[in-house]
Amino acid sequence: MITHTVRDLTAGLPTSAEPCALQTDIRFVEFFGLPGIGKTTASTLLANGLRRCGPLVGDVRIAWETRNFIGRQIYRIGIVAPRFKDREFRSLFARIARFVIESGQSSIVDAAKVIWNLSFLVAYVQSERPEKNTITIMDQGLLQGFLSILLKSRHRATSEKWLDILFAIGVHDIAFVHLRGEVGVARDRLQKRGDRSSRMQRASPDRDFDLWSTADRACREIAADLEGGMGTEDHAGVLAAVVVERFASPEDVAERVLDAVLLACLERHRLCDSVGQ
Repeated sequence: MITHTVRDLTAGLPTSAEPCALQTDIRFVEFFGLPGIGKTTASTLLANGLRRCGPLVGDVRIAWETRNFIGRQIYRIGIVAPRFKDREFRSLFARIARFVIESGQSSIVDAAKVIWNLSFLVAYVQSERPEKNTITIMDQGLLQGFLSILLKSRHRATSEKWLDILFAIGVHDIAFVHLRGEVGVARDRLQKRGDRSSRMQRASPDRDFDLWSTADRACREIAADLEGGMGTEDHAGVLAAVVVERFASPEDVAERVLDAVLLACLERHRLCDSVGQ
């Protein structure tokens, strides 16, 4: 467990660095984990915690505000459509579509949904990347998009791995936070929610156990693959695992996430300083 405080983190900074934002190349913090584990709550609390750090981390934003279905799709079209002028985005879009189709989704509708969702996330990251001294928090990011693909696939052989596509998108400026908890914890929390936005809530009782087991296994495999892949210099990123215990409050979880993110920012700040010198 990380126990560093903001005072610990700033103690080693030179006086001239304290009044302004840390010079760090981390632009995004994205959560992934089981449905119901607390990603949305943690993202809101993390944003509030980072903002309390004042000028230390710069501007802090949550990726998108709540919209109804039609408003959300109009917003997404406005982000995705301009990106088709960019060759890199067109290439990534084609790779995502090919990967989804080859993986064998449950239906054509499922295939279209996951292609559209992940393509939007790529477009969003690319459009926000040029921002300076800004951290954008996503409760549903790229890893969650790939998780949706893997959950709905028939696990057919594909011409490339999901991790290769992720690395082509770029992970150097992203801090991935894996909210890791037992299936029972996530399922109990999800059932207490009033909506039915997750497919886990709509699953029949006889399929419930299989779906949760598949999701838990997929989350662990994604985290393990990402940790192994980011160990190379070409794909240096940040991966933090925060355990969500059954009786842990959302504030306790968010505090541990805040420590992990600040540590990552501080480490990148020091790296930027050493490169500059």
